[in-house]
Amino acid sequence: MAPRVRAALFALMPLLALPACRAKIGAACKVSTDCSIVGGRTCDLSYVIDKNGYLDPDGKGECIIEGCTPTSCPREAVCVQVYSTQFLSVACDPEAEDRTDVEEPRDDCDPNEICLPEGICADFNTARATCRRECKRDSTCRNGYECRDTGVHGIYVARDPTMPTVSTETSICMPLDDNPL
Repeated sequence: MAPRVRAALFALMPLLALPACRAKIGAACKVSTDCSIVGGRTCDLSYVIDKNGYLDPDGKGECIIEGCTPTSCPREAVCVQVYSTQFLSVACDPEAEDRTDVEEPRDDCDPNEICLPEGICADFNTARATCRRECKRDSTCRNGYECRDTGVHGIYVARDPTMPTVSTETSICMPLDDNPL
């Protein structure tokens, strides 16, 4: 092979690797191409924050994968479902809702809703399923984020459809809790 052709191919090799480049889930981003050049990972701009965790229009979002399943996230992440509980007002009893094996079974939620542990009916069909950065401690998360438990405030690990009654919880990186979001 001619030296010029070899040099040109050598120079192009990094460009050929670019489509495989992807930021890890939870990485800071401004646009989706910061997360993946070929797609699949998007930049969630729901909370655009600075490095201290404060809302900042010049801040950054985080890389996620939308529409995940319990087994589709990369190893640094977990699929969570986020239910909007802010405007819901129908109360339910999570220990008795849709249960036939209890003394006083309840059916307060509509058929398309589930009773969250907080005691509020939430529409299962509008839950947002996304891969989020899993963590064991705050140092696993980027600046402005902390490691918080799932299973509260409408954020739950997505359930395996083959075992819908089995609930698992973990911790994910989220914007600092003491800052107003």
